[in-house]
Amino acid sequence: MRFLAIFIILCGFISAEVKTENSYKTDNIWLVSLQAYRSYMSSVSEFDMLQNRLKHDSNSIALKEEIDILKSNLKLYNYENRQPLYEIFQPFENVLKLIENANISHVSLLSNDIDKSVKELNGLMKNYENEYKKAFDIIDGFENEAKNQNTSKETVSAFQNDKRLLKISLDTLRKTFDSVIKQYDIYNKRVTDFKYKEIKKLSYILISIIFLFAVMTFVKLFLKKSLKKERSEENDRRLFLIKKIMNILFVIITILIFAFSYIDNMARALAVFGVIGAGLTVVMKEWVLSYVGWFVLITSNSIQLGDRIKISKDGRSIIGDVINISLTKITLYENITNDALTEHKKAGRVIFVPNYYLIMGEVYNYTHLSLKTILDLVEIYISFDSNIAKAEKIALESANAITEKFTEMAKKQYDALKKYYTLRNMTQYPKVFFYPSIYGNGIVMGVWYVSPYREILKHKSEVTKEIIARFKNEDDINLIYSANTVFLESGIEKTL
Repeated sequence: MRFLAIFIILCGFISAEVKTENSYKTDNIWLVSLQAYRSYMSSVSEFDMLQNRLKHDSNSIALKEEIDILKSNLKLYNYENRQPLYEIFQPFENVLKLIENANISHVSLLSNDIDKSVKELNGLMKNYENEYKKAFDIIDGFENEAKNQNTSKETVSAFQNDKRLLKISLDTLRKTFDSVIKQYDIYNKRVTDFKYKEIKKLSYILISIIFLFAVMTFVKLFLKKSLKKERSEENDRRLFLIKKIMNILFVIITILIFAFSYIDNMARALAVFGVIGAGLTVVMKEWVLSYVGWFVLITSNSIQLGDRIKISKDGRSIIGDVINISLTKITLYENITNDALTEHKKAGRVIFVPNYYLIMGEVYNYTHLSLKTILDLVEIYISFDSNIAKAEKIALESANAITEKFTEMAKKQYDALKKYYTLRNMTQYPKVFFYPSIYGNGIVMGVWYVSPYREILKHKSEVTKEIIARFKNEDDINLIYSANTVFLESGIEKTL
């Protein structure tokens, strides 16, 4: 209804044939906006008049061009479907729209902007009221001057219409400002309620997480106490695995608690998580594969704590005892082994291997499941004219004397392994095999025997010393050396 009243007033103003376009030469915001709207309404009136003339002179090209030009000019005023003096109201309407469309879930991002905007509106409203008084006094002065100079009634009426328009606009502006303040109060109440609910929700979440942590801690302590009654390596492994699984479950359940508490649309959330997951899979492929490797490790029992494993990577071997298995990597302790002796020439280091190596490359497990022993080899070079039968007998006796007890242990471990795999019967050890030396200067005698995996070098040394000592006491068994080395009677070594 207020727009209709304004429109009626302005129609009366436009109908008066007076030239007051240049009456208000000032930078007052009200008068500048009033002048712009006055020009717009004058153009609208002129456009309607030309449209009526075109009805009687439809063939006039000049008239059509003039109408097109005027129509383009009207668009520049940007007054279509807007209220008079809309420039005055726009800042208030923008803030009102900001408050009405504010998303309470993003309160921390919006509150400062809204508070700042409303504070600025308070100052702007005071400024507009002061400017209004100045504008009203200017128009009133023009009206009194027109009356004193006996100007036409239409001119005086135009000034009066201007004052009525300003009064209506000020009244409308105050109502708009009141609406902003009202909505701002409602918004603040919603923010307060939202913060209270969020604090309450967060309290419940924290209580749930603390309760979950307490339950899992109690369960881990109970299991630790129960398993430690019968202290064994197997129980230690089980306890370690249970702790790892419970830690992962705690993280997963905590994430789910937060997800169900703060995500309203789970279908959309799952879709978003799917897209994010696909992107992370591409960008962080090694990390994702490491997580998969961890899952494979804890569910397959292929590698456990305390196992000695060997991994081949880029032509190099990595060997060590497993001392930790985490989500992203497996940790090895490098002990003294054959590989450390022949390849690395050092030991005692801690090695970190990404889990994805374990599912993408070759892994040798020296102690899988029940296995605690492996087959080791000692190679000794003898001449072609040596008594091979006697050498074999001595080698078997020496190896058997040192490793006989481990052979029986290996048979039991091997039988236990048949529960999980299809295996043939274990061959009797020790065993001796003969094959020509690659240098063509003698025979290589390979002695295979059973040894605990943690004492490989110890028993290799004992078997070697025993065989060599006995061979030296035999005249028909001759040891040979590398093809390019000769030992002279003087004891001087000469390389050919």
